Amino acid sequence: MKKFLKIILLSLNVLVVLLLLGSTMGGWMRPSKFMLFSFLGYGYLYLAIANAVFIILWLCFSSKWFLLSLAALLARVTFLPLYFQVGGTEDIEAEIRKQDNCVKVMTFNVHHFQGVEMIRSLADTNMLLFLEMVDDEQPDVLVLQEYVGAGDTVRLTEALRRRGFTEQASGHAGGSMTGEVIFSKLPLLNVSRIKEPTLFYADLLYADDTLRVCCMHLDSYGLDESDHRQIHDIRRGVVDSSTGRGTYHKFKETILKHEEEWGILDPFFATCRLPLIVAGDFNDPPASFFYQQCRQYLKDSYCEVGQGFSTTYHGTFTHRRNAIFPAFRIDMVLHSASLQARSYKRLKSEISDHYPVIVTLSLNPTDNSRQ
Repeated sequence: MKKFLKIILLSLNVLVVLLLLGSTMGGWMRPSKFMLFSFLGYGYLYLAIANAVFIILWLCFSSKWFLLSLAALLARVTFLPLYFQVGGTEDIEAEIRKQDNCVKVMTFNVHHFQGVEMIRSLADTNMLLFLEMVDDEQPDVLVLQEYVGAGDTVRLTEALRRRGFTEQASGHAGGSMTGEVIFSKLPLLNVSRIKEPTLFYADLLYADDTLRVCCMHLDSYGLDESDHRQIHDIRRGVVDSSTGRGTYHKFKETILKHEEEWGILDPFFATCRLPLIVAGDFNDPPASFFYQQCRQYLKDSYCEVGQGFSTTYHGTFTHRRNAIFPAFRIDMVLHSASLQARSYKRLKSEISDHYPVIVTLSLNPTDNSRQ
């Protein structure tokens, strides 16, 4: 019986090892070529934990098979810092910021200020809470996604202007301050749209140099209540092939759209010679193809000075008692090597289904390269 149990455990262990290795391959394999790795990328952290459990089990059996999962974890250990960091810096003093020519950037998918459950009546209260957050943190640049619409835009935009954010840009060529927007206390030199309205950048005057800030909001998966119920049922071992097929296609189509968006951004990153900040809602985990391709050109401020797990998405279906989705770090601030991350902070808030991320950066005097 004990021997049979070991055979079962070993078979499961081999499967978990293969899944772990596969979950890290999505960064190099285009989703259009092989989709499975992209799906496995969502589960890297949990597969890593499963392998750690197998190590403990084999050690309890005093078996050398613990080396199987240990080798797999060590082979992909470089992915762990993308999910968990120790000893980071949340903030630096205002005097140091000024002395070192630092710029403080906040990125936040505000979800129309209607809270996690998208309740319209919460918008006014949440906008006030947002302004309090801005007053407390004193960022120099705001990079916002899903910014409010209609009359609300005017009131909030004017409130931000009174707080020193006199320079304003959006992803809309017509100038509408809705959707993806940038507010800046730094002088605005230029605005260019890469993919209207979800991908654009603003050139800002910064320490006698030009700083390029790119606002990004990748395509959403568009999952509805039925999709979330389907995923919940799968976790319980109940599979409905008809609805499951629809959920699968939503994931597949969105992953392929992200690959297309990378095709648009790749030449932009490759040819940019200015200090560059890319901030926004990536709608992709760190093991994804899109993120891994970005890291060819850019550093991740979380990996530089972050701490903890720094979950940034806590939507409707992640904070309930019977949570369906694991929480993800999908809101990010990446930067070129010509900038140095000095602090990283993730604020918890019920204003949105996302958490804001605040990063302080300075020109790196020891590295004058331009990405």
